[in-house]
Amino acid sequence: MIPVTLIKAIVTQLIIYPPARPLLPWPDDGRVYALVRAPNIPVGFYRYLYDTVGKAHHWTSRHLPDARLAQEIHSPSIGIHVLYVDGAPAGWFETEHKVQLRETRIVHFAVLPDFHGQKLARPLLTRAIEAGLSTGCEVLSLETNTLDHPAALRLYRTSGFEAVGVREVLTAAIEPR
Repeated sequence: MIPVTLIKAIVTQLIIYPPARPLLPWPDDGRVYALVRAPNIPVGFYRYLYDTVGKAHHWTSRHLPDARLAQEIHSPSIGIHVLYVDGAPAGWFETEHKVQLRETRIVHFAVLPDFHGQKLARPLLTRAIEAGLSTGCEVLSLETNTLDHPAALRLYRTSGFEAVGVREVLTAAIEPR
């Protein structure tokens, strides 16, 4: 049996309402930026994006068998967008539209570690907000926690999200390999 270490995290739920905000430009640095919607993203590539970012922050929700993961990420309610910079994956976000609740949720949002500090988070977030609100939802939500990037909560708040709830959770710690 593998020993499991539990760690405490404080989760903050945030919301934003329509209308969408203006898109912020990508840095004017001569690089080529492309945001691509990936409705049939290969499971292996999804795992690469998820684990490259999530391992450092103890993400575990998508650690599923391939068939189950494919079923979830290829659902019509899920939207995955990947940011490429000069052809390399640099960030991504995933939204989930809940028709009955008239809500869309940003499930995951991230800039890959090799691209931290390059001023990509804020313009990528404006595109995640636009994608989420384009579903016709009445509210766009997301959650972040104290295990996520230290700048995440500040980024969301300064981008127009309002905190509407806080809770404490225990999560399994992921040991580095």
